[in-house]
Amino acid sequence: MTFNIRRPMEKYRRMAPDAWFTRAPAVQAVLRAHRPELVALQEVLPQQLHPLRQGLGPDHVLLGGGRDADGGGERCLLGVDTARFGIEHWRQRWLSPQPELPGSKWPGDLFPRTLVLADLTDRRTGVRWRAVATHLDPWPERGRLRQLAALQGLLHSWDGPLLLLGDMNAAAGRSRTWDAALAGGLRDTLPADAAGTFPRYRDPRAGTPRLDWILYGGRVRVLGSRVLAERPRGVWASDHFPVLAELEHDGGPTS
Repeated sequence: MTFNIRRPMEKYRRMAPDAWFTRAPAVQAVLRAHRPELVALQEVLPQQLHPLRQGLGPDHVLLGGGRDADGGGERCLLGVDTARFGIEHWRQRWLSPQPELPGSKWPGDLFPRTLVLADLTDRRTGVRWRAVATHLDPWPERGRLRQLAALQGLLHSWDGPLLLLGDMNAAAGRSRTWDAALAGGLRDTLPADAAGTFPRYRDPRAGTPRLDWILYGGRVRVLGSRVLAERPRGVWASDHFPVLAELEHDGGPTS
C-alpha cells in the first residue's frame, strides 16, 4: 500500500474535512481493514505516529525520520509487518547531490525530499525483496525528474524483486516523471484506466490525477490492485486515496 495521510493543518477546525482530529479514526479504519504488509506513508508528523501504530498493529515497524536537517519536519515512512518480513537492512537518503546529508536538496527544489529503502526477506518463501518509499515535489517537473533519477540507481543495483511506492506528485500516464519511471524498467501495478488518487475530499471523477503509485521490477506477478476510494463512517481519511496491490514472487504473496 501507499497512502499519503495528509499532515495536520492547525488552521482547520475540528470538524472540517481536512482536520486531523476528524480524519484520524478514518485513517486507522483503512489501515485496520486492509492490514498492508508493506505500506509507504507520506506527510507524517510526529503527532500522527501513535494513531498510525494503533491502526497497523504491534507487528509493524515504521522506518524513517524527518526530512529536515534537525530530524524534524514531514516524514516519508515505510511500514513493515515484521511477522511477514525480516528486515535485513534499511536506510534513509535525501534526494539531493549529497544524499547522506540530512536536510539537503537540489537548488530550486521546494523541500528536502527523502527515500526510505529496506531490503527484506519474506518469512514464508525466503525471497528477498527491496522496497523503496518516497514522496516527490509537486513542482517543477524538472525537480521531480532529478529526484527520480537520484533514487533510480538504488533500484537498478538490485537484481531481485523490487517495489517503488509513493506520492510522486505527477499524473500517471500523462507526465514526464511517469515516462521516465517506466523507461527505467519499472511497471505499474494498476490498470491504465484506474481511478485517480487525488480527489481532495470529494468523490472520484473523470480527470482526477493518479499521483500515488506502486511500481515494481524484477520477477513479480500482480494478483490484484485497486485505488481505495473508501469513506469510513462517512469521513474521507485524506485528500489522497490509498493504492493497494497484492503481489507474488515464487508463490509468496504480499500486499
